[in-house]
Amino acid sequence: MTEEGETAYDEYFHKGVNIIHGQNSSGKSTIIRFIFFVLGGSYGDFVPEALRCQYVMAEVSINGIVYTLKRYLEKTDDGTKVKKTAPLYIYFGSIEECVKDQRSDKWHVFGYNTMSNRRSFSNVLFELMGLPEVKEGSNITMHQILRLIYLDQESPLSSLFFFEQFDQSITRETVAELLMGLYDEQLSDAKLYRLELKERIDELKQNIKITRQFLDDPTKQSPAFLKEKIEQLRKEMEDLSEQVRQIREGQAVQKVQLLEYQRLQGQVASLREQLATVDKAIAHLKAEIQDSTYFIHALQKKIEAVDRTITTREYFGKLHLAFCPECLQPIEGDVEEGHCHLCKAPVDSSKGKSQAMRIKLELQSQIRESKQLLDNDNNELKSRTAKRNAIRRDLENAQQRFDYAVRNVRSTQEEQIDELIQTKGYKEGEIVQYLTLLESAEKYQRLEKELHDAEKEMADLNFYISATDRKIKHQRKQIERSICENGIFLLHHDHDRQEEFRYASSITLDYAQNIIYLDDGRTKLSASSSFYLKMAARFAFFLASVQVGSMMYPRLMLSDNMEDKGLEEDRSRNFQKILVRRLSEFGNPDYQVIFATSMIAPELDNPQYTVGEFYTRENKSLKNV
Repeated sequence: MTEEGETAYDEYFHKGVNIIHGQNSSGKSTIIRFIFFVLGGSYGDFVPEALRCQYVMAEVSINGIVYTLKRYLEKTDDGTKVKKTAPLYIYFGSIEECVKDQRSDKWHVFGYNTMSNRRSFSNVLFELMGLPEVKEGSNITMHQILRLIYLDQESPLSSLFFFEQFDQSITRETVAELLMGLYDEQLSDAKLYRLELKERIDELKQNIKITRQFLDDPTKQSPAFLKEKIEQLRKEMEDLSEQVRQIREGQAVQKVQLLEYQRLQGQVASLREQLATVDKAIAHLKAEIQDSTYFIHALQKKIEAVDRTITTREYFGKLHLAFCPECLQPIEGDVEEGHCHLCKAPVDSSKGKSQAMRIKLELQSQIRESKQLLDNDNNELKSRTAKRNAIRRDLENAQQRFDYAVRNVRSTQEEQIDELIQTKGYKEGEIVQYLTLLESAEKYQRLEKELHDAEKEMADLNFYISATDRKIKHQRKQIERSICENGIFLLHHDHDRQEEFRYASSITLDYAQNIIYLDDGRTKLSASSSFYLKMAARFAFFLASVQVGSMMYPRLMLSDNMEDKGLEEDRSRNFQKILVRRLSEFGNPDYQVIFATSMIAPELDNPQYTVGEFYTRENKSLKNV
């Protein structure tokens, strides 16, 4: 859409092969780049004609559900480029529906980057496509996925991916694994957790080592022994208090003792009040946690119900009547896709699924927010519980001192009482020391148990990771075999321009190094053959995804030039024909190939494959600009 509100380009791309054909510099590549951009690609170097457009909008089908995507061409300050991180607008329905529905609140806008309180459009598109969100250090966005879907003519010949600066090998390797269906979210979480668990084990060992230095005597490491010693000292203190009481029986309590009694009584009352407050807060937190848990469970049940609704709609959508219910005659089976098999009227099977998917995304957003609140409440509960234990210990100690002050009547005139009080003070000091040792012993015992549990968990984790890695390696071999077979097919059917292609036995895509090589990797190729090899490798990856159902590749291939780097006309046309031939062997075209060429094979120059008219320098692809 131009800045004046005029339509610049409007074409329908069908399933299967779509060819944009025309002369050089007629705008074919611009259309491919617009598709790349509206799907979430980071691209800003558009030609001047494209910069006169306001936004690009595309209707897409994701897992059988129709959505409309819109992305504005936000210009830089000098107006020469488009901002690569422009947000994406998503409408849950077709272009026709969103044109009729003028309400702006029906468009959901998502930014390029993930924020702490808002998901990016990559997060949402991954969810719709069924791709797992990568939680590793690499920033895997929709742009990174499209780098292995879009074959452009600007990237270097040696670059397997769409080229960009500051690229990381871990990013490319992760994208390839994700698209091959090898990325296991649970395995990734397990590996990340293993790193955290290893740090935790090292920390526990260090804390145990430090704690053991204060508990050199084995008896001091036993909480049971220390508790018994503390009880014995308290019994001795009670005996001393009883002796003092008997000696001072009948004497009046002096004013000083009354003040001490009042002080201790106030301290006990204050601690009891603090304990009651903390207990009340803990009970409230437990109730909140229980409510949040039930709420999250209910939302998860609703998501399961939405999934069952989508599955049921898909199942019943595939059931067709074999005989007319009125005349009982057989119903004709050859009906155009998207029309009723009985009355032949057009039907829209995706609208209900679209609404269900929107509801599912909203429920998932509520679950994430509720889990965050639940984590906060659990952390607060741990903090409150620790505070309660500390207050309870202080209360027990204060209560004992208070009980002693109530029972004991001191007299400074009696030397015997002074000696008893002094002895009792020593005993009380010993209790404080043993309480400190008890706290260290309980900590030591707790650390030993946590270490034992963590090491057992680490052993189970290592077993799971090892078994899953073996399974993924086996799956990877099968997928790489399919990629190699398709690549070798494209090389062997090339015109006899490169002898190494005719006798090639293997083709390797090294995602981490971002290169492609034949056999042993030492083959030297011309520029045109290097481009042909790159095309063969990228299309081989796509062809493998059509064959291998477990791959997560979106079954979409974009190429903005089929004759780059001096590739001869007959060689380019031959590649187009063998590509279509290979795809025809796969049966139902549940995929989409979109490529641009100025040298279309005559056999493919018909509406079954072409999109739009033949563009020239006088009749370019973009209108009204």
